[in-house]
This record gives sequence, structure tokens and C-alpha cells, in this order.
Amino acid sequence: MTIAQPRPGPTAAAHPRRGPLLARPISRRSMLVRTVAVTGGVAATGTVLAACGGDAGISESTRIAEQLAPLSLAASDDAVAARTLRARNPDRAAALAVIATERETHATTINDEIARLAPDLARPSTSSGVAAPSAQPSGAPPTSGAPAAPTVTTVEQLRERLASTASSTGDLAVSMSGYRAGMLGSIAAACNAQVQVQLG
Repeated sequence: MTIAQPRPGPTAAAHPRRGPLLARPISRRSMLVRTVAVTGGVAATGTVLAACGGDAGISESTRIAEQLAPLSLAASDDAVAARTLRARNPDRAAALAVIATERETHATTINDEIARLAPDLARPSTSSGVAAPSAQPSGAPPTSGAPAAPTVTTVEQLRERLASTASSTGDLAVSMSGYRAGMLGSIAAACNAQVQVQLG
């Protein structure tokens, strides 16, 4: 009589492709490389976030006031130019007087809004309007980073300046809302009328 021999039970075997399921040791060099990579990624992320928040210190009111400041200065320059040209162009004296008055009003109106938004950027007010840029108080921040306007010596040059102002003011009006949009739109329309009617 033959007695069947018991079959051996299953034994732990290695994966046919991957070998024993054991954790591979990590060398000191590999650990350093991974640490540097992670640290560099965190530093890069911090740099990007800092760059994105670089303008966080400028308020919305100040940003708008800085956009308006060049328009106020341009209006004052136009008013001065129109008054100067009156003496040289008697046949245009009446039209130039209207332009000088309107542009001075524009300068004051815009400057008043600047004063409401960011008082430090506004020019001082005088009995006849707003003070020229040279009259800024000592130590006060500049009202605009724009270069000085070129000297206007002819009526045609003034006409070109007013046409340019009408365009730039109208463009800015589109980006504004509420009172400021209406104010700038009205000024742009007035400059167009000065070009086409007063100096047309």
C-alpha cells in the first residue's frame, strides 16, 4: 500500500518581474538631490507669489488719480496756450478766449476729483483755478510722470493738441464708471467741439 506524500505548502516567492517586494534603500546622494529640488520649487513659488502682489500697496483711488493727473495738467497747458495765442491771432481772439475758459474749467474739475481720491496728488487751488505744476508745495509728490507738454506757438498746434486730448480722454472715459465716466466723456465732447467749431 502506497501512502501519498503530503504536498509542500506555498512558500513566499518573489514577483516574477519585480523581484522581492522589499523597500530599496535610498542613498544619501539621492536624498540630497530630492531635498534640493523640493526646496527650489518652494522658493520659486514664493517668488511668483511675491511678484503677483507687488502692486498691492497702491490703492484703487490712487491708481485712478494718477490716470487723471496728466489730463488736468494738459487742460491747464491748453488754457495758457490759448490765452497766449489770443494776442497773436486777433481774428481768433473770441474763439481762443472760449477755449481758455473751458480748458481751465476742465483742469479744475479734474483736479477736484483727484483731490477727493488722493489729496497728495492734487495741485493747490487758486482763485482763478488750479496752480501751475511749478507751484507744487516743497516736498509734495509729482502730479504726473509725463514729460512737459511741448510749447504751442500756432493755432494749428493747439488744434492738434485738443484733438489728441479729446481722443485720449474719451478712451479713459470708457474704462471708468459713474461720475468719472460722465465727467471725462463731457470733457472729451467739449474738446471735440473746440476743434470742430471754435477752431474749425
